[in-house]
Amino acid sequence: MNVPSVGEVICNEMRHRILKGVYASGERLNVDELSRTLDASKTPIREALGRLENEGLVVFKSRIGWSVSSLNLEEFTDLLEVQCALRFFVSDHLLPHIDKLDFRLLNSINEKLRQLIEGRDYFQIIQQNDLFHMTIFSIHPNKTMVRRLEELDGLVRLQRVRFFEQERTFFPRIAEDAFTQHQKILEMLNARDADAISRVSREHFASIVEAYKHLSHDIQGNCALSFGICEHKK
Repeated sequence: MNVPSVGEVICNEMRHRILKGVYASGERLNVDELSRTLDASKTPIREALGRLENEGLVVFKSRIGWSVSSLNLEEFTDLLEVQCALRFFVSDHLLPHIDKLDFRLLNSINEKLRQLIEGRDYFQIIQQNDLFHMTIFSIHPNKTMVRRLEELDGLVRLQRVRFFEQERTFFPRIAEDAFTQHQKILEMLNARDADAISRVSREHFASIVEAYKHLSHDIQGNCALSFGICEHKK
């Protein structure tokens, strides 16, 4: 059994805090302060920051130091398209592995999503949505691709939360649509209909990307504070 290094433990903890929103988008990360709060020396802290930088979760700028990643609108939508393309591929190749799915668990996850929508907890709703998809994608044998999808979820999750904190009017509709579309995906998976699985999955993922793009366009003329920047349309 491999015992994780101190750097790996610190990295996992910091990643968890970033994805949970404990460290906000754009927030400065001071090595000395992290060393105190995480009760670790500076060496594993720097090692963890380096790993998180490779994952795109933190950035380093000279004279400024480390901070949590913050995407502008174009970068955000670009990553969504990459995420969508990978999801298309995995969805198209799920049929031989469907016996590994736990449909009871998936229905439970989706029902929890429906309950969370009423509470308007943006992070929990988005996290539950991602859990639904990653529970399905995890049965795919290409674990490298599954890890990349997990990383992409992390990269855009913070921005999605900030996005909907600003665009509260549209969020319930998108979330409710996602719940209904998830049900359709489960029906097609259970029916083991490859063409239908591909079709409903593509419709679902494409509709989400288009919704984000539409709402992004609506706020581009304003100061995009929800993305941790102040970017005006030129």
